[in-house]
Amino acid sequence: MAGILLQNPSPLPAGTRLREVDELKGWAMLLVLLYHIGGVLGWPNWLHGEVGVDVFVIISGFTLARSSAQLGWKDFVLRRMLRIYPAYWIALGLFLYLSWRFYAVERDGLNITLHVLGVHGFSLPAYFSDINDSFWFISLILLLYAVFLGVRRHLDDVTTVLGVGFLLAAGVTWAYLAAGHGGAIGHLAVRIPSFFVGLVAGRLTLPEPVRIRFNLMFAVGMLALVYLGFRTNIIMFYAFAAPALMAGFLVVRRTLVKHPDGRFVLSGFALLGVYSYEIFLFHQPLIRDYNRLIWGSTMGVDNPNNWQLGTGIALALLVTFLISAIVHRLTNFIFSRRQPDAPAAPPA
Repeated sequence: MAGILLQNPSPLPAGTRLREVDELKGWAMLLVLLYHIGGVLGWPNWLHGEVGVDVFVIISGFTLARSSAQLGWKDFVLRRMLRIYPAYWIALGLFLYLSWRFYAVERDGLNITLHVLGVHGFSLPAYFSDINDSFWFISLILLLYAVFLGVRRHLDDVTTVLGVGFLLAAGVTWAYLAAGHGGAIGHLAVRIPSFFVGLVAGRLTLPEPVRIRFNLMFAVGMLALVYLGFRTNIIMFYAFAAPALMAGFLVVRRTLVKHPDGRFVLSGFALLGVYSYEIFLFHQPLIRDYNRLIWGSTMGVDNPNNWQLGTGIALALLVTFLISAIVHRLTNFIFSRRQPDAPAAPPA
């Protein structure tokens, strides 16, 4: 089938840094923070702030499609590993030490090795949310980077790319079902389609045309997800919810950017977005586990109330932001010079 060619009438050259991306990352981080704070304080999860993770995943696909499709695989791997691993290893080392020091937790060598590699999310269920509940995200993003290496030369054929994403999501979900690993399904597997939504969105912003062709790969991928839903009631709704929240933010942004106070708010979102990866790595144990620990060991309050927990959360967030800024700047200073330059944007 020849398909239909689509071309963006108002394209954005590859490599162009978009302020909206940082703002959306800040919006996503705020949703995640509210979700985890609500968990500590026992709030009902009516906002479903966990969908902020899918916003991150969509943005990852979006930016990769715009900036990394033409990189050689060695350069791509180097850039991604230098962005992901240094900050993650600092957070991993910190929480390994704190859990040993204050909770006397000793972990086996396999657990630590898998966490160092970042692949613990594909191993034993007991390792999935160990050390830090948020570290499973590293396994997800490494998987998606590996898949991107395989599809990046085919981004012009968006239906094929989506078909690959649907099949991957269905396959990973069935694998976790077979392993009796329900937690990984709800956290990791259902978020895979969001990455491919981001890839397609990013590709559509570029000047070159894309091909819409309803081929076998797309049909099989769609059928795989439909069959999964009928058999298991597992629906990949995050891939729809996250774009809706992103669209809502961008609509509100059009009003905010017209006013000084609104631009100030957007600057706050952008700043939060710049440090969002590090904040994501550090915040959860600090606002929850070590918040309660300090109230118990220092203040003698074994069951702190919500006002006390809220005070601890505020202080923990201040510590989180400080650590995140230091780690972000430090890792950028040490490793940014070792990253190959991104391809230059073509002339307008």
